[in-house]
Amino acid sequence: MSTRVLLDANVFLELELAEQHADACKRFLGKVRDGLIESAITEFHVDSIVIVMENYGKNWNDLTLFLASLLRYKGLRIHRMSLSSRIKATYFMKEYGLDFDDALAIQALKELSMDTIVSYDDDFDSVNWVKRITPEDVL
Repeated sequence: MSTRVLLDANVFLELELAEQHADACKRFLGKVRDGLIESAITEFHVDSIVIVMENYGKNWNDLTLFLASLLRYKGLRIHRMSLSSRIKATYFMKEYGLDFDDALAIQALKELSMDTIVSYDDDFDSVNWVKRITPEDVL
């Protein structure tokens, strides 16, 4: 496995919302936090996590704690996406039948010269040059 991976929002959401894969995500994200895994996530996906957390009833303090926790991740880079990048992502929507947030992740992979995404979303499997793994695959 490449140690350079893009993180999908669902990896954090599994943990933050105490979902089915929370334990595996906690162990995996611990490796990212400690710098054992080099990773990135887009600003868009960070914002998406916060919005979903809020929709699930998390309060301002929970959101603050989550966002502040990202500062402690030695192996995490927050990747900014330009308007041009967002436009390019729409072509991946057409080409692979993806929704916008998945297409934006594919565009980020291109920009970061990565080919691996950590995600539970099997929609990424339709992109032949992308390798999708789950946190369990890394542990």
